[in-house]
Amino acid sequence: MQVKRKRWIAMILAGILSLSLLAGCSSKPEPTEDTNASNQESSEDASTDSGAGSASEATQTEGEQVVRMWTFLDPAAADGRGKALGEIIKNFETENPNIKIVVEPQDWEQMTPKFFAAHAAGNAPDIIWCIMDEMGAALDLGALEPLENLFLKDWTQEEIADIDDSFFNFGTRDGLHYQITHSRNYMAFYYRADLFEEKGLSIPQTWDEFVEVCQALTEVDPETGIQRYGFGQAFNIDKVDPQIMTARILEKQGNLFTEEGKADWANETGEEALKFQLDCITEYGITPEAAVNLTGEELFTEFAAGKYAIISGGAVRVPTVRADVPFDPSAVQLMLYPSEDGNGHAPSTINGWCVGVWSGSQVKEAAGKFVEALMSPEADELWVTEGGQLAIRKSTMEKLGDFYQNPDNQYLTIVADGITNAGWPQPTDYPISSWKNDLNRAAQMVMVDGKSISEALSGVAGDFDTRNGG
Repeated sequence: MQVKRKRWIAMILAGILSLSLLAGCSSKPEPTEDTNASNQESSEDASTDSGAGSASEATQTEGEQVVRMWTFLDPAAADGRGKALGEIIKNFETENPNIKIVVEPQDWEQMTPKFFAAHAAGNAPDIIWCIMDEMGAALDLGALEPLENLFLKDWTQEEIADIDDSFFNFGTRDGLHYQITHSRNYMAFYYRADLFEEKGLSIPQTWDEFVEVCQALTEVDPETGIQRYGFGQAFNIDKVDPQIMTARILEKQGNLFTEEGKADWANETGEEALKFQLDCITEYGITPEAAVNLTGEELFTEFAAGKYAIISGGAVRVPTVRADVPFDPSAVQLMLYPSEDGNGHAPSTINGWCVGVWSGSQVKEAAGKFVEALMSPEADELWVTEGGQLAIRKSTMEKLGDFYQNPDNQYLTIVADGITNAGWPQPTDYPISSWKNDLNRAAQMVMVDGKSISEALSGVAGDFDTRNGG
């Protein structure tokens, strides 16, 4: 395993130059929505490529510590999470007048590889929001500082016990914590509750029932053709959300990768999962062929416009989607994936963002102090009530019981149930870069290139193993 890890580190370092060039092709990324979390409000990139470099060092002599932070969020924006982050920063700077938090909003898809390039160059931000998919790579590169070297050394057992385990223990290595999982996302079905009520439909418990429900929700006009599809999907490799084949594979074999970190989907289970996903287009008629080229962000836009009754996506987007629909916002609801036999739910991917301190930062203590502040009871409450996100602290969950019981906020309870009982945290013992893109490419290879399902899955599995040192 150590040999493989060293080989992977060499590979990613060799690719850092190309990543840096790619990230630097545009100084201003397109507005994005976060999908892995997907899942994020749009933000414009600050001019960070040429930015202050080591801004912290430049201001040390003035008695003020400047802490640079890369995030997909814009604290000046009006969206819930951006607004919550802005308030948290304001409160922190008021309590710590000698520390200035400088947010440099990034394109969420390019942010983590761009961070790896900046780490290699020695000019990374002091705080990074690292996508969960790449946490294993971040640990292998030594890019993050153990929080035990910062504020955790002073925490009591009571304080640690108040943090939800799924937030706190993701990506630990050798007993050390390198991040706090913030803005946790969970893949689930968005559905139009008003359409379900109109047609007298119940929440499907099995995948067969799911197909039947989607067929009932697909409406055909004799003159114009299909006006609304039961199930929207997106197979573009730009800003990718995991598709339902992921849940189907996890349901039968519990993981997408072998113990050695190789792709484990070029098999009978993977073939059945991809076939079901594509049958929604070719056999059941509940998904349009346009799904082949549709991006995750376009999928949400079209759902909000009424083109689909059900889509799969990151639950973190609920407040944003509700703000965009022309119909009753309360009709936008979440349901967990069904299962093969109707007992429980198929496992689903836990996505999100790992907030950590860069190991090369010159202001580690100040950066760690802000990461600690993100976990404070006051900040946690803002993150829930303003940001519409899951609480980090158990005490916050208890305190905000009435908030969670509000019908508009019950989706958070559904997400928490999914994470607890059917959540699949992505592995961090080995790199898993771009696995979502690989599975979407497999769908494209079948639908566009005419490859067999077996050929497509074998091809992308080989690409994954080569790219990740397998």
